[in-house]
Amino acid sequence: MRRAARALAIVLVVVTTVATVGLAGIGSASDSATILEVEPEAAQAPPGETIHVAIRLYNDGGYGGVGVERVAFGIEYDSDVLTLDAIARGPWLEQGNETEIVTEVEADEAAGYAFVDQYRDPAAGGAAGNDRAATITFTVAEDADGATSPVNVTDVETELTTDWPQTAFTHNGSVSVAADGDVVDGDSIPGLGVVAAVAALVALASIGAFRTV
Repeated sequence: MRRAARALAIVLVVVTTVATVGLAGIGSASDSATILEVEPEAAQAPPGETIHVAIRLYNDGGYGGVGVERVAFGIEYDSDVLTLDAIARGPWLEQGNETEIVTEVEADEAAGYAFVDQYRDPAAGGAAGNDRAATITFTVAEDADGATSPVNVTDVETELTTDWPQTAFTHNGSVSVAADGDVVDGDSIPGLGVVAAVAALVALASIGAFRTV
C-alpha cells in the first residue's frame, strides 16, 4: 500500500514538472503581451453628432526592461452608421526616452476600415506602460437612429526593440445611435487635444495613405 502511494507521488511530481516546463516554453515563445481596448466600451450618440472613441493600450514591454518600438492595429466599423473623420495619435509611444514618433494611416471608408501604424524613430529603448494609443473621431449618420456600429480592434502588431513577437488581446466596443444619447466629447478622454489629429481621411471607396510626425 505504501509502495503504491509512493509510486503515485512520484508520478504526480513528474507530471507537475512536465506541466511547469511546458508553460515556461509557452511563455518564452511570446515575450510579454499587448492589450488594446476601446474606450468607452459602449458609447452612445444622437444622429448627426461627432463622437470620439479612444484606443487604450497596455503593454509592460519585454523581459529585462525591453521596450516596444512599433504598434499597429486596424479599426473596423459600420460605414453606414459612422463616417471616419480623423485619427489622433495618443501619447503611448512617447513614454520612455525622447524620440520622434511617426504615424501612418491607411483608410478605406467604403469598407469601414482604417489601419494605424506608429513607430519610434529611433527606437531609443522603446516604450512601455498604460496610456492612449489613438483617438478615433466619427460622425454619426443622420439616418442612423436606432442603429449600432461595432468598433473593433483587429490586425494588431507590436514589436519590441529586440523584434521578439508578442501576443495580443483586444476588447472591442460599439456605438449605439439614439436621439437622446449622450455624446462622448473630447474632454472626457484624457490627453485628447494634446496631439493634433492626423488628417481628414479620404473620400468614399478610396484608400489613402499619409505620414505624419
